[in-house]
Amino acid sequence: MIWENDKASWKNTLSRQQGVYIITNTDNGKLYVGSATGRNGIYQRWQDYIRDGHGNDTGLIAIVKQHGLEYVQTHFRYTLLEHYDFTVPKDVVLARESYWKEALDTRKHGYNGN
Repeated sequence: MIWENDKASWKNTLSRQQGVYIITNTDNGKLYVGSATGRNGIYQRWQDYIRDGHGNDTGLIAIVKQHGLEYVQTHFRYTLLEHYDFTVPKDVVLARESYWKEALDTRKHGYNGN
């Protein structure tokens, strides 16, 4: 894992990209689609998940409360669906996030509440 190995090249690259990602729960197959548009991009967003298991996302908070952080660390896999440099407007990234939520039906059958 990038954080365990502290790969500077990955850290640098992911910090310079915004994008849309998916979190897969390998235990039950449920999905969560999210986006990273903040200052340090994907790296910062994923670091939020590493820190607390939920990144303040309501659907994921419930999983951490129910099963614990170790469950998330064991069963959650992070995949980048789309990435953009910071010249792309935030609303474009958010529209793509919404597209993937709809395409993968994560509001009804996953962890997305919005």
